[in-house]
Amino acid sequence: MKILIKGASIVNHNEILERDILIQNSRIIRIEKGIKEKVDKEIDAKDKFVFPAFVDLHTHLRTPGREDEEDLLSGSKAAVKGGFSKIFYMPNTCPCIDNEGLVKWIIEEAEKISLVEVYPVGAITKNREGRILTEFGALKKADCLALSDDGNSISDALILKRALEYAKMFNLLIISHCEEKSLSEGAIRESFISSKYGISAIPDIAESLMVKRDIEIAHYVEARIHLAHISTKKSIEIIREAKQKNYNLSCETAPHYFILTVEDIEKRNFDSNLKVNPPLGEREDLEEIKQALKEGIIDCIATDHAPHSVAEKELPFEDAPVGFIGLELAFSLTYSYLVKEGVIDLKGLAEKLSFNPAKIAGFKECGEIKEGFFADMVIVDLNKKWKVTQETLVSKSKNTPFLGYELEGVIEYTLRKGKIVYKSNSSK
Repeated sequence: MKILIKGASIVNHNEILERDILIQNSRIIRIEKGIKEKVDKEIDAKDKFVFPAFVDLHTHLRTPGREDEEDLLSGSKAAVKGGFSKIFYMPNTCPCIDNEGLVKWIIEEAEKISLVEVYPVGAITKNREGRILTEFGALKKADCLALSDDGNSISDALILKRALEYAKMFNLLIISHCEEKSLSEGAIRESFISSKYGISAIPDIAESLMVKRDIEIAHYVEARIHLAHISTKKSIEIIREAKQKNYNLSCETAPHYFILTVEDIEKRNFDSNLKVNPPLGEREDLEEIKQALKEGIIDCIATDHAPHSVAEKELPFEDAPVGFIGLELAFSLTYSYLVKEGVIDLKGLAEKLSFNPAKIAGFKECGEIKEGFFADMVIVDLNKKWKVTQETLVSKSKNTPFLGYELEGVIEYTLRKGKIVYKSNSSK
């Protein structure tokens, strides 16, 4: 099938060009002005922007075990509506993704749906218990690209050291959940607000202590490491110093950490949709995260998409589960709160959502709009707005603190390997 995208403003991490894009089958075969070609479909992209399709290094779906909250089909629909062509699928399912058979089954089921490319992240330790390493070789053979015990940190430093050594042997990325569990038995960031209401709280050092430890262990064994959902100023200071020393590490944050703070929890009367792990921080954390994104200290933006049922999120704040959905919101939140506020530009958005995560994951021929590369791309109208409501979200779960927000930037098309996998109702 041939598709011609006319009059596009192409946004890569390093340039913005006005060109037409000719796609044949799965690849981009020409990028130039004034392409005239007989095609199966022509898309008018005048006054629109075309980005490389987004890559999420941190998605939680609920297959197997909690398909009432999200399943592969609903999660895939949410991903392509949000402009994602590839997602890393975290292992905290039930049962845990800690064996070759389950990895293969998830990949096969996702391929039947054929919307988004799903890459299961295998557990580092069996059942994510932090004690016995999984079979790294078997997980690699099953096409795992990364391993994580996300939701749990590996408290035993020797286990982490061995995991990093084996991961280096098999060229697997270790994604570290940095949390000192002995300090994190709480529901909210330790702050004036936690003291005011007598709520069990988590200090910011619960994250930064483990950030420092994990970076140093990875550097000692000369292995690469990726740090998940960075949320504190202290963590960023440690990461900045390590990067200045050319340590082999990368890190991510999520949109809620550069938009919301612990103060929003009080303002919204302890709405459980604001409960997340790591917890929302102070204003100084938010500002430091923005600065780190601007400087390139934080490499990419991930969603940490975490669906939960209405019943679970209606529990009192301290009892409710952590996390909320984000696949459909990440682009518009990033554009509305980073690009529009001048923190990063459109090229920076392409870098944080496409180029860098694709590079960290080791994906080839994607993350850029380039001749010969796979035709994974997103066409957006930056002049349009949309309102986040339960009706506009396709995820099974609707748990998000951004319900009612009006956001800028509407995704009109998502293409994966030359196939239109999402088209908005408003696109012609």
